[in-house]
Amino acid sequence: MSKPTCVDKKIKWEEKIRRQRESGLSIERWCRQNQITSCSFHYWKNRLQPKSELTRSCFTELPTDQGTGITMEYQGIRILIDKSFDPATLRNCLAALRGIQC
Repeated sequence: MSKPTCVDKKIKWEEKIRRQRESGLSIERWCRQNQITSCSFHYWKNRLQPKSELTRSCFTELPTDQGTGITMEYQGIRILIDKSFDPATLRNCLAALRGIQC
């Protein structure tokens, strides 16, 4: 028997996620009943759910204490940017944040 492809796994997990949702059971209970670890279930659910687009309305402008730069905050992540910031460092920081599952 051949090893399942990534597409096969994706289809299987989409079906499992749909069945759990339709069951009305909590994820933990459904996973116990179906002999699936809830950790695996959450991994695939997060991997397959559509990612939300970051827009300007996602951010709140915060006043700075000394007026020496800006502060950005999004979903509990706060970035303080000094007036003399390094643009490359900011690009790296933003790239890292894009990789976080929101």
